[in-house]
Amino acid sequence: MQRLLGKRAVITGGASGLGAAMAKRFTAEGARVAIVDLVQAAERAEALIADGSAEFFAAADVTDATSVYAAIDDVCEALGGLDVAVASAGVSSHPDADFRSLIDLDPAHFDFVQQVNVSGVLFTAQAAARHMRAAGAGGSIVVMASIASKRPTSGAYGVSKAAAWMLTRTLALELAPLKIRVNAIGPTYVPTDMLHGIARKAVGDEPGANADWMAQRAAQMPLGELPTPDDIASTAVFLCSAEGRMYTGAILHPDGGITASTGGG
Repeated sequence: MQRLLGKRAVITGGASGLGAAMAKRFTAEGARVAIVDLVQAAERAEALIADGSAEFFAAADVTDATSVYAAIDDVCEALGGLDVAVASAGVSSHPDADFRSLIDLDPAHFDFVQQVNVSGVLFTAQAAARHMRAAGAGGSIVVMASIASKRPTSGAYGVSKAAAWMLTRTLALELAPLKIRVNAIGPTYVPTDMLHGIARKAVGDEPGANADWMAQRAAQMPLGELPTPDDIASTAVFLCSAEGRMYTGAILHPDGGITASTGGG
């Protein structure tokens, strides 16, 4: 449908998972897409560029403000400006920590999750909004939140996603006079490398146990299935297109109904 025709977009964490799905979908909808990700993700980013799903890659660590600002400066120079930014870089936990526990969590492990999932969003939004403000043509910023932003069952991850949701609302009010819209997406479990990593921590590497864990998650959804990465990308396309022009400070849950059914709204 070319709903993003001519839009210039940057996606952090865009080399894999939901970020890569959005890069592919945005490009299919007519956008020019740049990916910002860790330098270790360069090979995956270059593969997306090679298949036409993106046109530029800048390496950055979203926990380092200077790194993020410089990467988005480079993106804007490469694309000639910026209309859309998606803060998709995120982690579920520290590699050495449990996904849910807080009481015995190492403070450094807690800080790691907040730095990626909260500070990383802030730095991305700051950099993108400054460029959009200078151009004076408005824009759209999308924050990847989670159903965990409204469900206290995910330890440090849930805390970080609740903060990302409040950050979305606060930025939306601040930037509304500039016609820069800020919205969040709060998916449920989506079968990506991140979710498979959570499953392995929970039940081990045995494929049958992993599949059973996924099936149990799907059974929790009122619609009876998990969303695909493209379902999340479709939500992002809507929010960044003219169809979503009256949305700001909102969170959309492509979650099979679980947030509504558990009282999160």
